[in-house]
Formats: sequence, C-alpha cells, structure tokens
Amino acid sequence: MAHTTLRPRTIFLLLLAVISIAIAPTAARAQDRYAGEIGPQFTFSPFVGVRLGGRIAINTPNVDYLGIHSSFNGGFNLGARIMPGLYGEFMWNRQSTTLSAHDAQTNTNTTLTNNAHLDMYQTSLLYEIPIHSQLVPFAIAGIGFTHFDSHGILSFDNRFSYNMGGGVKYLLTRQVAVRSELRWSPSRTTTASTVFCDPFLGCFTTPISNHAEQWQANIGLEFRF
Repeated sequence: MAHTTLRPRTIFLLLLAVISIAIAPTAARAQDRYAGEIGPQFTFSPFVGVRLGGRIAINTPNVDYLGIHSSFNGGFNLGARIMPGLYGEFMWNRQSTTLSAHDAQTNTNTTLTNNAHLDMYQTSLLYEIPIHSQLVPFAIAGIGFTHFDSHGILSFDNRFSYNMGGGVKYLLTRQVAVRSELRWSPSRTTTASTVFCDPFLGCFTTPISNHAEQWQANIGLEFRF
C-alpha cells in the first residue's frame, strides 16, 4: 500500500481553517456573563491535530539525518487550577509517523519504517489571559520527555523535551469550551561535538545536543469542572 505524505503547509492551512470555523463568533456575541469567575478547578481536553517536521541528526558518511514525516497526532491535556487563571497541566500526545534516511550525497530519502510512534509526556503551566469574554487566549510552556518507538532503528528511546506556545479557548458553556493551540516542541536526540573559541580561554571542543524541532497544531474540546 502506498504511503501518502501530507505536506506541512497543506496540513497547517487546513487546520487553521477548522480553527477559524470553530471560533468564528465575533466579539459582539462574546458576552460578559463569565466576567469575574475564577475558572474551573479541573480541566480535561482530548484533542487531535498535526505534528509538523523534525529531523534526527545522524553522524555517518552517507546519512546525515533521519526525517520525521509530518502526520496526524492525538492525545489529551489534564489540568488543575493553581490560582485564578493559572493551571498546571499534564499532556500526553502520540504521533504515528514515518522515519526516512536522507542520503547526503544523492539527496534522496529511503523509508526505514512507516510505523514509528513518538509519545510526548509533558508537564506545563498554562495561563489564561483575562479579557472577560467567551473567547479566552492563553499561553503555555512546559518540560518532559519524548519516547521514540522506532522499532530498533534509533539507538535511544527516551529523550528530554519541552514545549511553548499558546492558543484560544471559546467557551460554549461554563463547562465546555473549544480549545485550539499551536506549540513549538523540540526533543533532544543525538549528541555531537563542536569547536568553541573564546578570546580568553582559546579554542576547545565541547559536546552539544541535537534537537528534533517539531511544531504541533491541535484542536479539541475542553471539559471544565
């Protein structure tokens, strides 16, 4: 069966269209009936979306990196209020994707597996920006790790990762909201060495961490308790 690779730009534009439809009601319809509320104690938000791009650097004579194909992802956020407007959240996010080896000499890609799974486990802080409206913007950032299930292709499994981004929630009722967000979520992968030169200490070799830099765009429902 042929494997179809979704273009990141196409996926992103389609998701933006869905998000635009979800939050289409204008500010005139966003009433002040939620003004002054301290927010729910707990939140639960299942979501679907896309994870875009990412490369795993490989130091071999022929293959310079493994490409992570853009594909759909899904998961959930579980949150608890710390103080009004500020929440601690746990996120689980799974991406099923293809890993391919890029040949630096011929500039070609060879598929290694169509069934890799990248699971992100993140603990984050989310801040809801108070605008006293049904439309609630928020900022989010956190840390955790990514589990790479590559079926033996990679020499590692778990790597430190982090995320930062933001989004909006549209409150349908006090208990239910449509939530959309965009996050930058890099994961550490392999290590390499580089020469660093200092005007006082001179030049020396130091290790650096490579990152698979991915973006994720998600949309779902948030249940507020």
